Amino acid sequence: MTDQPTTPASAAPPTPTDAVVNPKLLIPKKDGPLAEVGRLVAEAWGKETWFALRWKTQADFAKLAAEFGTAITEKRGAAAARTPQSQRLQELDDQFDEGLRILKKYLNEDSGYDKARTDARLPGFGLIARKSGGYALSADRNERLKALRDLLLPSVAAAPFAARDYGTAYWQTRFDEYKTLLGQTDGLAGKVSKSVSRKDAAKGELRKVLQAVVYALKANFPDTFEAELRSWGFRKESY
Repeated sequence: MTDQPTTPASAAPPTPTDAVVNPKLLIPKKDGPLAEVGRLVAEAWGKETWFALRWKTQADFAKLAAEFGTAITEKRGAAAARTPQSQRLQELDDQFDEGLRILKKYLNEDSGYDKARTDARLPGFGLIARKSGGYALSADRNERLKALRDLLLPSVAAAPFAARDYGTAYWQTRFDEYKTLLGQTDGLAGKVSKSVSRKDAAKGELRKVLQAVVYALKANFPDTFEAELRSWGFRKESY
């Protein structure tokens, strides 16, 4: 009996490898999209009562996601409110510089056009010598405010040119506004800093939980996890 040629057994079809789930791509880096994914996941988790993480409850996560969203809103609001005040402060700084140009002329005239005598009087008006030459108010706004209040305003008020165009009225009006605005911007800067601190703390925890959710869904739905991820709010493959 003639041996029949044997046909080699066909190789088994390769088992498809599971798609890799990378939380770094599924979880947004930017604050806005991250807050939205956090909100959607919190809602989905609330409907799926079977889902649990031993170290974070749905209620705690929902609170965390809400706090993150609030911190973003507060930060944006404080930063937006700060801009007009900052612009006005710069305008007042420019007006101070212009006022000093005329004030020095008043002092020079009152000093008999003697440059040495004029320069000797400038520190009494709160001006400091610059490395590049000449005298000016401090560039530091808090120091500038102090120099205006403690030195320039009293000195101008006591000078013979107090009633002139760039005398007491000019400096007092601008000083009062400067003081108010500087207090507001310092407060707003504190609000921005506080909001950023709150946001960053919540952001780290939020991303940690979302990463755990991604892996848990992958483990519970090995064949359909991509659809589950979408239904839980992970809308994009990457951000």
